[in-house]
This record gives sequence, structure tokens and C-alpha cells, in this order.
Amino acid sequence: MPRYLYWVPVVFYMGVIFYFSSKTGGQVALPTPDYVAHGTEYFGLSWLVRWAWSGSRAGRPEQGCRVAILFCFIYGISDEFHQSFVPGRTPDAVDLLADTAGAALAQAVWYGWRRV
Repeated sequence: MPRYLYWVPVVFYMGVIFYFSSKTGGQVALPTPDYVAHGTEYFGLSWLVRWAWSGSRAGRPEQGCRVAILFCFIYGISDEFHQSFVPGRTPDAVDLLADTAGAALAQAVWYGWRRV
């Protein structure tokens, strides 16, 4: 499979996050606390970034963990900035922390899963 195809799910998933971030405050009804939703969605993004990094052989495999967490942190910043333009939504440092924690948790699970 061509290397760039590993990144297609990452881009698609980022689009889904962007779509939900574009919803106004009243349009977003979550069955869980906000921080759980943020952590969960960035867990998924981090997992996909790591998978794409590993599959596309973009660099050394051991760099994948740091790349995935940093990628999610930067995308989380852009997501919070984007929300500052959406009516009823505001940027929140706690959301960014939850995003990054979810990304880091995904890498811990990946590491544990790969060691089994």
C-alpha cells in the first residue's frame, strides 16, 4: 500500500473533529462530561497517527509516540482556536489538557499492547 494512504484515516478523523467543533454550544449534547469526550476523541486521533507513522515508515518507530502526542497537542490548540469563532463555544485550556491526556493514554496503551 502506498505510504500516504496510511494518513487518509488521520485526515478524515481530523475532519470529523473539526465538524463537531463547528457546532454551536446548543447543538452539542454529550452523554459524558466534556473532558471525557475530548480525551476519547484524541485517544482515537493519537492511535491513528501512531498507526500511520508506523505504517508509512515516516521515521524511526520509537519516534511515533512523541510524534502522535505532539501532533494531537498541536491539533488540539488549533481546535480550541477554531472554537473561539463558533457561537456558544469558547477555547478552554482544560479541554486541551484532556486532549493531550487522551493522546498520551493512547500511546501508553499502544506501548503496552505492543509489548505483549
